[in-house]
Amino acid sequence: MSVIEESIRKLTGFDPFPWQCRLGDAMLSGNVPTALDIPTGLGKTSVMAIWLAAHLLGANLPRRLVYIVDRRVVVDQATQAAEELRERHPTLKLSTLRGQFADNGD
Repeated sequence: MSVIEESIRKLTGFDPFPWQCRLGDAMLSGNVPTALDIPTGLGKTSVMAIWLAAHLLGANLPRRLVYIVDRRVVVDQATQAAEELRERHPTLKLSTLRGQFADNGD
């Protein structure tokens, strides 16, 4: 088991898909894609956990991860996933921007 795979599992409680491990390894190497095109149901929301795992392992990554989606229900699901990550890593700062939510300044 790779260090990124173990870190992702620790943050999420789930075994990552192979593509998620490859993305984590790429992030550890400083290779951050500008966009991902992955079919529905294959764990795109986990990119937040992958970024956090790589960041905690010392990867040279941008300080902020911007996760953009165009459906309110997906925004809410992504926010919930990020809040669960914050429970495991309390210093993580979150801000959700969508109708009826004001930016919290974090």
